[in-house]
Formats: sequence, C-alpha cells, structure tokens
Amino acid sequence: MADEADIANDYIDSEVTRALGKIRQTHDGKPGTKICVECREQIPLARRNLGFKLCVMCAEETERRKSLYANY
Repeated sequence: MADEADIANDYIDSEVTRALGKIRQTHDGKPGTKICVECREQIPLARRNLGFKLCVMCAEETERRKSLYANY
C-alpha cells in the first residue's frame, strides 16, 4: 500500500510529465535565445534547445507573478 511520500512522488512525476508535454506541444522547433530577454544573462544550451527565451530565474519570477493574479 502506498504511503503519503509515494503518493506525493507520483503526483510530482505526473505534473512534471504534463508540464514537459505542454512545452513540447508549444515548441515550434526553433531554438530559444542565447541571452535572456529579461535580464540579459546567458541561457544554457539545453534550455535554448527547448525554445526558451527566459533564464530559469526570470521564468520563475514570471510564473510567480502570474500565480499572484491567477484568480482575478
């Protein structure tokens, strides 16, 4: 029988899989930018290959701001 940690890990796995699937659906095959469009920091190659234009820190901040206003 699964305990709470197993259930949480399964949930995390499914959410990561869902998020990656969403990224793959919206990715048009073009590489992202070498430099973040927000802060001008360099974006790692693996992230660029997925088509991202924001570094991880700027993407996290953007998502945080979106979540603040999600219910309005």
